[in-house]
Amino acid sequence: MGLFRKKNPEFYGHYGASLFYRAFLLFGVIGITFVFITYTQDVILRLKEEETQNVEVYARLYQALINPEASTSDIDLIFETIIQKARFPMVFSDSAGNPQNWRLLDRSIDTVTAKTPEVLVKVKKAMDEMDRHRPPKEIRYQGQLVLLFHYGDHPIVNRLRWMPYVELALVAIFIISGYVGFRNIKRSEQRHIWVGMAKETAHQLGTPLSSLMGWVELLRTQNEEGKNTPEVIREVAGRMEADLKRLEKVANRFGQIGSMPELKPVDLNAILSESVAYFKQRLPRQGNGAVLRENLSTLPPVEVNGELFGWVLENLIKNALEAVDPKLGVIEVSSGTEEGGKRAWIRVTDNGKGIPSGAQKRVFNPGFTTKKRGWGLGLTLAKRIVEEYHKGRLYLEESMPNVRTVFTITLPVSNKHEDKG
Repeated sequence: MGLFRKKNPEFYGHYGASLFYRAFLLFGVIGITFVFITYTQDVILRLKEEETQNVEVYARLYQALINPEASTSDIDLIFETIIQKARFPMVFSDSAGNPQNWRLLDRSIDTVTAKTPEVLVKVKKAMDEMDRHRPPKEIRYQGQLVLLFHYGDHPIVNRLRWMPYVELALVAIFIISGYVGFRNIKRSEQRHIWVGMAKETAHQLGTPLSSLMGWVELLRTQNEEGKNTPEVIREVAGRMEADLKRLEKVANRFGQIGSMPELKPVDLNAILSESVAYFKQRLPRQGNGAVLRENLSTLPPVEVNGELFGWVLENLIKNALEAVDPKLGVIEVSSGTEEGGKRAWIRVTDNGKGIPSGAQKRVFNPGFTTKKRGWGLGLTLAKRIVEEYHKGRLYLEESMPNVRTVFTITLPVSNKHEDKG
């Protein structure tokens, strides 16, 4: 997608896999084309060998017929009933190259009864074309050259000869069309992602900036009214400091997109509790009655990047809050271990409107969203952060509208903890 490229081994791993896949397709097409061409050429060669054998038979037959003891009627009968039924063009000429009998694919000159000058010119032209590809067969009687047997390829051979070129043209058209389509899709996807990233940046920065502007306005108003007591100033300064830290966190998050983040063994429950607390402070404005609760089990240390992983949790919790009923919504953030303590899991469960069954497989695709103003990047980024950076897994476990929707994250436990165990 172009998001994780700067010194990112994960990107190069995926890029290498993509390059390998495309190379596999390219060489696969070339290999199939080569096999097809080889097979076609083999068929052509076999047909030519069969033609050569038939030509030999016809030449010997005609050689026998030119025996003085053979009657003219016998010669004409053999030519019309046997040679004329041959399925490839042929011309019998005298030793000087003057056409005597012929069987051509052009029906307008496929006769021996109309030896007009115009017909003979056409036959001579066809005969010369045959001789360009292969020398004529000599028919001798008692060692003396009597006739020349000129012959061409079977019509099927001519068609088969063009088939490899047709195949190559079709393959080229297919590859070019696929490349152009793939490039256009990638460009469109990249444009969508960059626009979405800009919107996401504005959204992430907008909340703390608006809050700071509000605190500045409050200080100005309080000062004009003479109410700026030391206690008020300290409280406002504390709130402004919290907003500045939020801005710093947002900047750090976006700064780490494109480089491999540093992972440290941390207590996941602490990050979960911090994210839940952040949204609980805003529930009266966002939820108006919705319940956000924790159900956390003791977890071993897990190697994560706290800022990026907090972003993932905020995306999941924010989506859950937007999906539930403002008065009856319930969101639960839970944690635990599986596989004998080798992996930690986190679940964000809500009773919101859910995701339609037909769209559940596309929920992590860039651009997919069920919101009117959404850009469909939150879950895409969350999945990449979890799976590419943290070697974990983020997936939609289940979704039943207005009953239960569960997003699950699984992460490997820190190796240091396993070594101690």
